[in-house]
Amino acid sequence: MRRFIFGLAFVTVSCGAMFPAKAEVDKIIHVCDRQERMCPEFRPRVKAPDGWTRDEAASLKYLASMFVPNGKRFGNAEVIIYAEGRYNKDRTELVQWVASSDRDWATTSGKNAKITTLPSVNPKVIINRYDNPSLKDQPIEVIAHYVDVDKDGNSYVVRLAVSGKNERAVLAAVPLLDKMIVGAKIP
Repeated sequence: MRRFIFGLAFVTVSCGAMFPAKAEVDKIIHVCDRQERMCPEFRPRVKAPDGWTRDEAASLKYLASMFVPNGKRFGNAEVIIYAEGRYNKDRTELVQWVASSDRDWATTSGKNAKITTLPSVNPKVIINRYDNPSLKDQPIEVIAHYVDVDKDGNSYVVRLAVSGKNERAVLAAVPLLDKMIVGAKIP
């Protein structure tokens, strides 16, 4: 009987590891600033879409998961996808958090910048398109925002973004956001 119970427990744990019940943010500490201090990274558990890979060097540099099309690097990719978690100490509601972030972005982005809300595959996710023609490297971004937690129950706002130098490339990659959102198992 003990073997059966142990076997059942092992299968349950194994299945839980293969099919996580929820999304989660991992807290990772990196040595940074030429070994002078420690920097936190809040990494959402999202997988690279098919045909894409995580650029480890860029991810470490920017403290976010940076995904690029297979065969490309962060520096030569026409479009990238990145995922980052932002600590939400006060557990601010997502709508308020995004509105505040958008106000900050709008005030520093110039008069031709604009924000457009897009439809989402999940009602818990807010997706906005950010146009800023004055930026050379990121004139257009589409960012999905959602709330997630870490294993300790701390709250984060996850930003899952498609960014690039031209509209055509960014819009072609936007459907990958929907797939990543579905795969993230957002709580």
